[in-house]
Amino acid sequence: MPVRAIMKMENEKTISQEFTPEEVALLTRLKIFINLRWTVIAGTIIATFVGPQVFHIIFPTLPVYIICAIIAAYNVVLFFQIRNLTKVGNKSLVETARGIGNIHFFLDLMSLAGILHFTGGIENPFIFYFVAHVVSASVVVHYRVAFFLSTTAIIIVVALVGLEYFGVIPHENLQGFASPNLYQEPVYIFAVLIVLITLIYGFTYMLTAVSGELRKRQRQVLKLQEWLLEQKNYELGRASREIYQLGEERKRFLFFLGVAAHDLKAPLTAIQSYLWVMLDGYAGKLTEKQHGMLERCSFRIRELLNLISNLLDIPRIETGQLVHEMKEISLLEIVNKSIEGLRNLAEEKKLRIIPELPDKLPNVNGAESRLAQVINNLLDNAIRYTPQGSITVRAKQNDKYIEVQIEDTGIGIPQQDLPKICQDFFRASNVDTKGTGLGLSIVKRIIEAHGGKIWVESPVPESKIGTRVAFMLPVAC
Repeated sequence: MPVRAIMKMENEKTISQEFTPEEVALLTRLKIFINLRWTVIAGTIIATFVGPQVFHIIFPTLPVYIICAIIAAYNVVLFFQIRNLTKVGNKSLVETARGIGNIHFFLDLMSLAGILHFTGGIENPFIFYFVAHVVSASVVVHYRVAFFLSTTAIIIVVALVGLEYFGVIPHENLQGFASPNLYQEPVYIFAVLIVLITLIYGFTYMLTAVSGELRKRQRQVLKLQEWLLEQKNYELGRASREIYQLGEERKRFLFFLGVAAHDLKAPLTAIQSYLWVMLDGYAGKLTEKQHGMLERCSFRIRELLNLISNLLDIPRIETGQLVHEMKEISLLEIVNKSIEGLRNLAEEKKLRIIPELPDKLPNVNGAESRLAQVINNLLDNAIRYTPQGSITVRAKQNDKYIEVQIEDTGIGIPQQDLPKICQDFFRASNVDTKGTGLGLSIVKRIIEAHGGKIWVESPVPESKIGTRVAFMLPVAC
């Protein structure tokens, strides 16, 4: 796109942002008239030069050139007036711009009358250019001013024709084009004036009516926009208050959740300790039935403690406590430790853990215990839901991130469950084993708290079986 076109688009965009639609339209029209005035000046100068040289039409050319220079001078003045008006952003911009336009339209009428006088007066067919000028003014100025300018134009033309007719001012004949006595023929003069007057008033009425209706519609649109903006601001304010209230309620809920979980954990831990003591026989010998019942109780309490630990993790992560635990650490070392820690559990199910890890990876900024919790949880899930086969652990650098993948050959996740797999308390529909449904939810929170992202694929695209869970963490600066 040309630079000039880009600058024009930017200028129009700036104006439209600073002013109302009515003001933008008015300024745009005035700028158009400035450009048209340059075109008229150029056309008049060319016609003044070509007429005598090519068509041998004789008339005084010097006064015409002088009038063109005067028009050019006040056109430059108008250009700077409009530009300064745009920069200042005057509150009464419409009235100010119309006032400036009225003065220049009146100067145009006087200049046009001067050119008409020196180029044959009523003999010149370009006398009907008064209509074009009045038409142009009608789309800018107020309708009363438009009719005033129309009447002024008619008075100027009638006065010019009358003064020449009665010999008050000398008539300049277009020699070689019109009869020398045409300006003194009443029928011709009357016919031209009637056509000119009816055209001027007819076009003025029609265009002021259309322009007035357009300006009325613009004001209505502006009022509607203001009303809609007020409505949207009100709705936005209400939504902001509701979001704030929800945030405050969430903070209170997280605080309550943390306190409740903490208060529950202490007595349950004590109960678990007593059960271990009883199971070890320190409180006396147990029958086989009693031993089985206490083992089931211990197992249920262990599940409940696991749920409480998960519930305690949520408020800690949500309130940003992980930030205080973060430091530069080796994610590769954490992955290796997690693999070694769970290898025995995998071997008990006759599963193989296949590490596909590089010798070295950049460090990350993170909470070591939390990232270990992530790897352990994902590996534990892979082992738990893989009846046979293997679990592959990969890690690699991907631009400014480190990507870790844990891929299994297990039962997979139904497609309809994938969008909800990281939601709180959600468990896949094809899972029979018991769990809290908070594991992946907490993993997702931890990863996102580290500025990373996590995603799940099932089945694995390459093998068409199992599940692949992957996450990315930014490399430490």
